[in-house]
This record gives sequence, C-alpha cells and structure tokens, in this order.
Amino acid sequence: MSPSRVRLHVLGAGHMTGAMSGFLRGEAGDITFPVPIYVIEHPQGLVLIDTGLHPELIETTQRLRRLADSFQFHLAADGSQACAAVLRSAGFDPALVTHVILTHLHFDHGGGLLQIPNATLLVQGREWQVLSDSAQVELGAYNPDDVDLGHQRMELDGDHDVFGDGTVTCLLTDGHTPGHQSVRVRTETGVYVVCGDCCYLRRSLENEHLPAFCYNSERQLESIRRLVREKDKEGATLLFGHDPEQFRRIAEDGLNSGV
Repeated sequence: MSPSRVRLHVLGAGHMTGAMSGFLRGEAGDITFPVPIYVIEHPQGLVLIDTGLHPELIETTQRLRRLADSFQFHLAADGSQACAAVLRSAGFDPALVTHVILTHLHFDHGGGLLQIPNATLLVQGREWQVLSDSAQVELGAYNPDDVDLGHQRMELDGDHDVFGDGTVTCLLTDGHTPGHQSVRVRTETGVYVVCGDCCYLRRSLENEHLPAFCYNSERQLESIRRLVREKDKEGATLLFGHDPEQFRRIAEDGLNSGV
C-alpha cells in the first residue's frame, strides 16, 4: 500500500494540569498539557490511536480513586472535547472506526473507548494483564471500566504491522508501563511516530530526562532511545505524548514533517 493513501490527523481532546515532576523528575511547579487523540485514514480501515478522557471527568474525578486530587481537568462542559464529539467535529463517524490502538491503558488514553462501539482493540497483552493488578486499579491509573467493555480485542506480543503493508505499525516501547506501545505511521507527508507516554516532551528525549514515576526506568530509557533510532533511521517525526509547545505548533500550522 502506498503511503500516499494514508493520512494522519492530530486532534485535541482537552487539557490537564499536574505536577511537572511527573513529567521530568526533580522539576518544580505544574504543567498544563494537551490530551491528544490521533486518527489514521487507511484504505483498509479508520484507525484511532488513544481515546482521551472518560466523559464523566467533566463533572467528577471520583473514578480516579487515589489519583482524584492529582490533576485538574480542563474539559468543555458541553462534552465537545469528549472522544466522539472531537471525531465528529473533524468529520469522522465514531461508529465507523474499525481499529483502536491504545498506547497503554492509563485513564487519559483509554477513557473515551466507550464512545467507539464497533472497533477492534489493539493492545499489548502484557499491558492488558495489568487490569488484574488490584494495587494499580486502586491507585486509579488503570480502570477496567474504561477499557474492558466487550470490544473484539487483539492482544499483541511486541511489534505488529496492523494492515500488513508497513504503513501502520505498533512498536513495543515499554517502561512507562509494562506494555506501552508507540505507533509508526507512514503517510503522504512523511513518517510519524506517535510516542504516547514513552516520551512526554521533547525535553524528555533530548536530555533523557525521565519522569518521577514509571514501571521500569531502564526499559523506558531504552524505549526512548528506540524512538531516537526511528528518527535517525526512518527520518520519522516524533509526536510527543503531551508536549504543549509541539501541539500548539500543530494547532497553528498543521501537521508537517519535522514539527
């Protein structure tokens, strides 16, 4: 399949504010950051990467359990920044999404899945297993009610070529969580890698500066270095997980190679 028939769209699904040390260990203060979702138009299907926040968080943080007071959520009260509404605003029908690739199962990446009824879920098997970890669920980062909704599911074990043509490839980039994955997308405008939370910010990559908390810091560092190799070898543009400056430029100028 020619990449000229594949298009990638970056959509905003609200913002959050949290401690900067959660992004860069040792840093003081807070950071307000975007919650992105991505749409891939492919001749064989409509793909969504991540689904943003659960719409319930517009009104209450109760579902986050022990994390309920750790973040502030900046979401439109009318629901226009929930996953389905964001898709419709961009001209996509949520019911026609064929695949959802979740980079991982944290609440700000899988929370909108309930609004995508007909898709097959692609997730690393080792990540899905964390839903059975009562300590992680009690903490609030994982909530089975966000993602275990009866969708057809493919549990992956490492890298996976979604359509068998090299245009959309899940890349195992664990460390942030046990089964975190990034996604390489070959499009008409270039090669992009959706980093997810493997790499929150450009600074995370440039300085190999890890967050205060991760599942395995050594694995996350190696995964960040894998992203560097994608950039150097493939000429890929890296789309960082929650980088305010990068997403501001995309909002103003559109998605371009090297953004």
